[in-house]
Amino acid sequence: MRNHWRLEGRFVELDALDTDGRGERVRIAGPFGLGRVACTRVIATDLDAALRGTAELSGGTRAAVRWDIAPHESGSRVTLGAQVEHASPTDRFLLALGGRRWLERMFARAVSRLDEVLAD
Repeated sequence: MRNHWRLEGRFVELDALDTDGRGERVRIAGPFGLGRVACTRVIATDLDAALRGTAELSGGTRAAVRWDIAPHESGSRVTLGAQVEHASPTDRFLLALGGRRWLERMFARAVSRLDEVLAD
């Protein structure tokens, strides 16, 4: 978790890390000056195959987050996804207005930076 924020440094900044290392609070700066604080928490891991967690955003939006890892050629194929479990009215509007696509691009950039971040 302490390096999680490095995957998308342009939009995400680490604000606090839980003492047990399984949770963090990050600031997400979106387009047009919009932003959120997300409290993330790892709830289950299988180091060879997956990481499951939650993200609770300021305003009441909640999502389940999953990283899936599968063997692929000489390395691994990693997929990152989130399922919104509850969205505030404001976040429902923003997701419909293009926020969903913005998050998809942010997730894709985060996954594409994994090799670089893991090499540090």
